[in-house]
Amino acid sequence: MKKNLISLAVAASLGATVATAQTIHVSPTGTGEVLMFPFYNADGNNASNFTVVNTTSSVKAVKIRFMEYKNSFEVLDFNVYLSGKDVFAFGVIADPNGSGAAVVTNDNSCTVPALGGANGAFTGTTTTLANGATQRIQPFVNYLPVGAKDFDQSVSRTLTGHIEVIEMGVVGNVTGVTAAQHASFATHDATGVPASCAGLDASWADGAWKTAASSGMTKPTGGLYGVAYHIDVDSAAAFGFEPTAIEGLNAGQVHATPGSEDPSLAGGSGDKAVIYGGRDVGTDKYLELTSPGAGTSVEAISAALMTNSLSNDVVVNSAIGGMTDWVVTFPTKYHHTNTGTTVAVAPFTSTWVGIKKNAAGTGYEEGGQCEPVTINQYDREEAFTANTNGFSPSLAATTTKICNEVAVIAMGATGTASAMNVTTGLTNLGFPYTAGWQKITFKGQNMLAQKGQVATLDGLPAIGFAAYKIANGAMSYGNASEHKTSVAFSGLQSSAF
Repeated sequence: MKKNLISLAVAASLGATVATAQTIHVSPTGTGEVLMFPFYNADGNNASNFTVVNTTSSVKAVKIRFMEYKNSFEVLDFNVYLSGKDVFAFGVIADPNGSGAAVVTNDNSCTVPALGGANGAFTGTTTTLANGATQRIQPFVNYLPVGAKDFDQSVSRTLTGHIEVIEMGVVGNVTGVTAAQHASFATHDATGVPASCAGLDASWADGAWKTAASSGMTKPTGGLYGVAYHIDVDSAAAFGFEPTAIEGLNAGQVHATPGSEDPSLAGGSGDKAVIYGGRDVGTDKYLELTSPGAGTSVEAISAALMTNSLSNDVVVNSAIGGMTDWVVTFPTKYHHTNTGTTVAVAPFTSTWVGIKKNAAGTGYEEGGQCEPVTINQYDREEAFTANTNGFSPSLAATTTKICNEVAVIAMGATGTASAMNVTTGLTNLGFPYTAGWQKITFKGQNMLAQKGQVATLDGLPAIGFAAYKIANGAMSYGNASEHKTSVAFSGLQSSAF
């Protein structure tokens, strides 16, 4: 979800503050300090491939975190140390030795801990390939759903989810009593191999970083971008997509111990958001506003991502084998709905319930956290049909709910297969035309755009894309298109624009 952002002070009647370096916003350049990949999938023969690219000349410490699709429980994370201009390439596949997903990489960039190692019941594998490369596979885990006593505690829920990448800071060498050549260790030599991944590991085990994780670290500088593509091996189709890039999360380094769940989107120092404010008399208008509630960083990120609706194409024409999936992801939802109380943090309307009694009161069933939406569907001729005497109005809207934090919606009647061959967490939505477009509007969700109730920002923080597959005999072709968004304010004086 790319929004063109210009930080402006708004009219005095809004009481908004002037933008600062710690104003959180969606990057207009596609590079940033945080990357949010809306989707990964490892059903059957499916795989999702990713690259995280450091466009700067600095050595960077980066946290990569994987979250499953139902409630964004973390299923794996690790530290990656990217040298200047470095790329970390990895995939998500079905665990060859289990029933969940796993991360796989042949990349030389240093990770701590090293992938392919021990991790309780989910130990990884390290293999030397015929070309001399080292392949590392690290399975995802289900420790958090089990700990939360969810109804679904299976590791198979890790087969689908989303990924966040957070820069922790720029890595430097350390002098003095705890001398360590961290930046030099991570830097690749002429053969493309880091000088000493073991040196970084040793620093955490019994060195400078064990003493102080901040040793030699300075603040994040951004400049990360990512590219992803989902591969349906059975259909020989690929679907490319990109993450949403965020800037302004942290003013200082947040280098976290490997194995911890830090840093997070909720622990940043940024507490303001730049929000795209729509158009007025032909001029783009933007608002830089303090975030709502307690002013936490995750609320500011949610404000920056807020959209009142998602719009995109749908193609289900059987004559060309047309199939369409919509991926709708709420990358901050966990922080709003796992509050430990019965009250959700706006804009989400209820808290997560992983297990509940069934209607009969005789047993238990899965709960969840569902948000109502309104859906409007159109063909390519404004929903016109030949048996009406004139132009038809829009198809009557229907109301439904989206419950998962990563929703994969196959367009078609119940049982219609997914364009991307997804099965885990798949839902269906009927579409009455062979081709057209669709708009999902969030229904009744909102958050204060500024303390003091100056304005209310309507919608939910959502990202994602539509994936299309067309068949041509034995061949299939895949394409993906990012969702189109809208921003709606209520209670905002029109003179402020």
